[in-house]
Amino acid sequence: MRLYGFSEIGLALILILFSSVKFILAQTQFPWPVTPFNESQEITGNFAEFRDTGSADHFHNGTDIPKPDGSPVYPVKDGIVTNIGTVSSQGSSAFVRVQDVAYVHISPNPSLAVGDSVFASQTILGTILSGLGHVHFTNGFVGAEKNSMLTNNGLTPLDDPWSPIIRFVRFYQNNTTQQFPTNRLSGLVDIVVKVDEQNGPPGSRLSRRNNGTYEISYKVLSSDTSNTIFEPANGGLRFQFNSKPSNSNVHRVFFDQLSSTTSHVYIVTNDITRDNFWNTSAFPEDKYVVMVFAADTRNNADTMYVAVETTDADLIPPTQPVLRFVKEIQNGLNVSWFPNTDDDLLGYRLYFSFDNEVWSLFTGEQSLKATDQDTSINQILNHDIYFRVAAVDNAPSPNESIASDVYGLSNGTFTGKVLIVDGFDRRAGGSWFEPNHFFAFTHGSAIIANGFSFDTAPNESIVTGIVDLSDYKALFWILGDESTADETFSAAEQNLVKAYLENGGMLFVSGSEIAWDLDRDNASSASTPADEQFLHEFLKVDYVADDSQILSATGVEGTIFEGLSFNYGANPYPEDFPDVINPFGGNVTVNLKYNASQNAAIQYQGPFGTSMIPGKLVYLGFPFETISGEQNRIELMRRVLEFFFGVTSVTSHDDTNAIPSRFALLQNYPNPFNPQTTIEYHLRTAASIRLIIYNTLGQKVRTLVDDMASPGRYKKIWDGLDDNLSPVASGLYVVKMKAESSHSSKKEKFQRAQSMLLIR
Repeated sequence: MRLYGFSEIGLALILILFSSVKFILAQTQFPWPVTPFNESQEITGNFAEFRDTGSADHFHNGTDIPKPDGSPVYPVKDGIVTNIGTVSSQGSSAFVRVQDVAYVHISPNPSLAVGDSVFASQTILGTILSGLGHVHFTNGFVGAEKNSMLTNNGLTPLDDPWSPIIRFVRFYQNNTTQQFPTNRLSGLVDIVVKVDEQNGPPGSRLSRRNNGTYEISYKVLSSDTSNTIFEPANGGLRFQFNSKPSNSNVHRVFFDQLSSTTSHVYIVTNDITRDNFWNTSAFPEDKYVVMVFAADTRNNADTMYVAVETTDADLIPPTQPVLRFVKEIQNGLNVSWFPNTDDDLLGYRLYFSFDNEVWSLFTGEQSLKATDQDTSINQILNHDIYFRVAAVDNAPSPNESIASDVYGLSNGTFTGKVLIVDGFDRRAGGSWFEPNHFFAFTHGSAIIANGFSFDTAPNESIVTGIVDLSDYKALFWILGDESTADETFSAAEQNLVKAYLENGGMLFVSGSEIAWDLDRDNASSASTPADEQFLHEFLKVDYVADDSQILSATGVEGTIFEGLSFNYGANPYPEDFPDVINPFGGNVTVNLKYNASQNAAIQYQGPFGTSMIPGKLVYLGFPFETISGEQNRIELMRRVLEFFFGVTSVTSHDDTNAIPSRFALLQNYPNPFNPQTTIEYHLRTAASIRLIIYNTLGQKVRTLVDDMASPGRYKKIWDGLDDNLSPVASGLYVVKMKAESSHSSKKEKFQRAQSMLLIR
């Protein structure tokens, strides 16, 4: 066959050229945009994972590749520059686009212009912006982005032998945030799953180990898992991210209440574009197993099996109550909560604990009716106590709600009273995933160990005026990893804190996202000029960076934290973004550092705002409750309390020759222990002292001390024997200290208890 107008040779050339073009178009693998080009790199952000920006939540449209600030970025293939976003116009989102590939968070090479040709692994497109520490690599035109992490299709080589980890599977009423309190389910059910895709080994940066997954699916199996009872279409596969879905569907895929930039929680019962569910009513009431499967692009996978039971009974509990305050009143204490509005509410159950481990019912719905909002107890404890409240409905088998947060107080004779303000409202996407928290206990137990008393209230009660800040000499404000979406300090809270500090108040505040949220230097924040002014003039710091990448802190010589050194950020939740801060203004002193160049905390004493009245401030750029070791928390709290209440010199806690400034019972060490543990206690004056060990039934096990003693610091070893010198069983024990000063003019009483765990 002859083609008119072409010679045989010409045709051959065309075929060769056509084949070459075809090969180029089919070539979908490319090197990395940073050196070394042909070696697998770290990844800190996966394609299509959740991005939390408050009003504009979206799917991540690329891959984050960490490199030091200032590192050069290169094209992964030859092409022509089609767009440049400068730092002056785009801020931290400055970029260079080469046709269908964009390189974001870089300062563009000033010698480049739109229309210039660039060459793979040769042309420098720009350098990574200061404070960003990574390049955001996007494969595909805007609105048609593709996953660049697929096998044989994208960044090559990409080594990832680490499996994703399914952290939890939970069950909610369809299309609501109402969680089933147990695994007994009814009606239309959403299956909600948190997955951490690991792009790095254990011990690597948390940002490498908490990414979004590539695919996820579920099935419902018989109770013995031998039969599939229900399987959604496509073999149960719900989501697979080869290309980016429309951002309008982001909340169909991700459970907004628990998802964030560092937490990816999927609604696996949904379709990607519409609401869906598991209809338990379509199956007989019975016991089943829900299987959830997640995998990455390298076929590393994790599977979780959860036993459930279905029923047609009413299983919907009332709304979780919110405590308004727990505080000391004359001759007793008062517990108050905001009223629930559930139509079938019967009443409330109030629980108490002394150690946040053993909880007991104080009173139930027979006494605390639906119309009740508080209860008082006429008792002076000289001790700390903690409460939580739950709501109960009038179903034939009453349903109990999820309990409130844990709040506490202490009443009696103490050195002074402070207010713990619980400002940690974050339910969506932080590192803490439980529906309630106990961080007031962490603070309170450290406060009372130093001889001070406390009340607790949420920030909502401060804003509404239910609790008056001026009633307290010092505030201890909990912010955890509260961030932009929930606001660390709202405008109303800022005004109240300003007035409090201007009137000579004292504030101890800790949290990992405070400066990130309030400072306008953070391009991701929606902060206002007023927010930044509050950060600078009243919290006395300036934002430097979002992540120190160091989970330890060391005290600065000559400050209140001199000599301290501790880890933080592992428990009770992982802290992945501790703020790096600088002091702002005069007389502000850095007192903790992550390393030689990064500041973790400050102290300040002096006037605030336009006032001439001096106040005091201690600010931590990470959450206090994540400090490792109870003794470290107690000691740091001691330094804060002494700074606030008039003791300005730092006395070493290990100075055994110094007379203690107050009575104290310290946490035993080691704990847990076997076969013996050391119990340390302090007497500020000569006193009668009793040190007795009890089991969890309240039965006396061993009397360690029952005598008069001079002021000083004492240590006593318990060898795990009872009064008959017989070994006691493994388990939880309580050591109680009672001391009464022998001073004739002013009797002083002290009582404290600590839990100890014996493991044989």
